[in-house]
Amino acid sequence: MIRRKAKAWLILLVAWILSGRNVHRAAVVPRRDDNGMYGMAEQLEAIAKRISQNYP
Repeated sequence: MIRRKAKAWLILLVAWILSGRNVHRAAVVPRRDDNGMYGMAEQLEAIAKRISQNYP
């Protein structure tokens, strides 16, 4: 159980980092990639939720 929660927490951390990128745009990252990273963050949040709930 602890291992599952740790994995979910790490995935949420990555999702948080990726979603934060959309707010502070860097001049070297195109908007398409920025939007892609935001979409990946949403998918990772859903995966972390399923992992933490033991795939209901």
